[in-house]
Amino acid sequence: MNTELQQRIHRIYSAIEAVEETDPNKLKATVITTDKIKMVFQNFRDGLSDEKLYNIVYMLIYNITNLPGHLKKWAKHNGKDVKKIDMAFSKSLELKIISDLSNNDKHGYPPRNGKSQSGKCPQLVNIDRVMQLKTQAKKGSIIRMTLDAGGTPKFSGDGTAKAIITGDVVDNKNNRIGDLYAIATKAVEACEQLLADFG
Repeated sequence: MNTELQQRIHRIYSAIEAVEETDPNKLKATVITTDKIKMVFQNFRDGLSDEKLYNIVYMLIYNITNLPGHLKKWAKHNGKDVKKIDMAFSKSLELKIISDLSNNDKHGYPPRNGKSQSGKCPQLVNIDRVMQLKTQAKKGSIIRMTLDAGGTPKFSGDGTAKAIITGDVVDNKNNRIGDLYAIATKAVEACEQLLADFG
């Protein structure tokens, strides 16, 4: 693969890293102590405004959306089957949704003529950074979170913990399609499979 395409792939992974935060020291709660009460406030945002959250998320969306076009160019110049890319895109609802979100951000919502590649006219709402605790896919797996006296999260168990920027993806009637982070993850997996198919 050429350097430009490799850079595109690295940019996707860099965008994923920006969406995820695993360092507990960057996820401290605000602890308010007076002579009468001790209060803890936690939202996992680390001071990020809505606008900053949207910018981080749309960098991931744009990088995923732009990869197929660059991969097609590479495939044409290297004697590879370009139809594989179109087939992968047609089979992945998640890639279509990510592409629609990118297109809507570029051209405005709703999409022209009420049509979208996914057929769902998706839009992103309720963006936030939340804590995701996941057990392993085995019986007895656990993950716990507590806060120390300074408000820093402490994790125990064999599962994973990370703060993720996500939001609700809804259609043009405000019906929930799914979680942005989960959709983007599946879209990246589809891209990874496509790259694996090309060796």
